Amino acid sequence: MKYKQLAQTIEQLEAESALELVQQLVAGGESPAEILAASRAGMEGVGKRFEGGEYFVADLMLSANLFQEIMQILEPVLSADTRLMESKGKVVIATVKEDIHDIGKNLVIAMLSANGFEVVDLGVNVDPDVICQAIIREQPHILALSCLLTSTLDGIEDTIAELEKQGLRDKVKVIVGGAPVTAKLAQQFGADAYGADAYDAVPQCLALMEGR
Repeated sequence: MKYKQLAQTIEQLEAESALELVQQLVAGGESPAEILAASRAGMEGVGKRFEGGEYFVADLMLSANLFQEIMQILEPVLSADTRLMESKGKVVIATVKEDIHDIGKNLVIAMLSANGFEVVDLGVNVDPDVICQAIIREQPHILALSCLLTSTLDGIEDTIAELEKQGLRDKVKVIVGGAPVTAKLAQQFGADAYGADAYDAVPQCLALMEGR
């Protein structure tokens, strides 16, 4: 019943109540895995409300911040048992070169994390070669590239080209997204998938993992 209550408070964006409940559950010795599962269920509810037009981007941002705060509480107890951190896949994510916007990227990180993905954030304004080095180092299943400005679209194309140049393109699936990106552009750039928004990134990444 407590887990259901937690999921509901997250879905209803009752941040203070959700954080208090998480702290109570942890202090009471409840299963960290169950707390995380309930938190993810609540985030899934937020995503569905967003998809249905009931919630907006600002609501997604609020839920993303809430989930990050919940993870800060849970990580110490989760790390004590690596089995609880079993991942649906590893994603390296970055905002491309000459673009310093991170809101969209951070939303994607929160939604992917809430749905069981391990996410490595390279930050903003990331050079293609730095991304390639991260692919070698982290060996992710998926690379997610984001941009907000039309003027930085070339950063996506350049990064995918650099993956090809360094012989890494067949080592990782690439999903792209951001305000100026379209499904047609994603195809032209040679990406494997296109995420229309942070919520859409989740099923797209799940599909990429299933297609491996």
